[in-house]
Amino acid sequence: MKLAVLSDFDGTVTLNDTFENVLARFGKGDWRTVDEQYVRGEITLEECVRRQGAMVRVSSSQILGYLDGVTEFRPNFDKLIEFCQANHFPIVIVSAGLDFVIKHFLTREMFRDKVELCAASAKATPTGIKFKWPKPKSNRSMNFKDDMVRYYKQKADSVAYVGDGRWDLHALRNADRRFVIRNSKLAELCKEQEIQATTIIDFQEVVISLQKQMAERDIRKGNSE
Repeated sequence: MKLAVLSDFDGTVTLNDTFENVLARFGKGDWRTVDEQYVRGEITLEECVRRQGAMVRVSSSQILGYLDGVTEFRPNFDKLIEFCQANHFPIVIVSAGLDFVIKHFLTREMFRDKVELCAASAKATPTGIKFKWPKPKSNRSMNFKDDMVRYYKQKADSVAYVGDGRWDLHALRNADRRFVIRNSKLAELCKEQEIQATTIIDFQEVVISLQKQMAERDIRKGNSE
């Protein structure tokens, strides 16, 4: 395949961070300190999410009922889906959030059967949200998001990644085509670390950029033949 498109969910596909919203609304503990431990490199992404999930002891219906009132999709995600479908490119949501939340909103927006989802299996229990992570495909991966980029780089000529947060940094760095949400933490990190990425505010910008890059590549290929 020519291209695979991978995207974060919280704060990227959605305008809000649904997992952070859940922690702020229902979390019983200092979840921000756990974030800081991840930032300092003291714990992995998976451990960070596991500890934070343990602080949320409400039902999935309570979580979804709350999020339904505050969650909106970033404009033109449907345009990116259409672009990928028209060109037979996989579009994959790669998220450290709650898979039942993501599935709920993809279904609500009628996107559920149009995108692939890679996320931990999350289950709300009386003792907290429990996660079961996908088995890594590479022992070189920094976390499961990075793992998915590495996996698709073996299958596609090029991998595009769209993200907004610190958890996306390793995956973005390894992608061939990088897109970050404008004024996000990830955009700030890219600037600090001199990682070249295209800043966007909606998914139509991703489509236009990918179409342009594909056209330029086809021109170069034609000139070399």
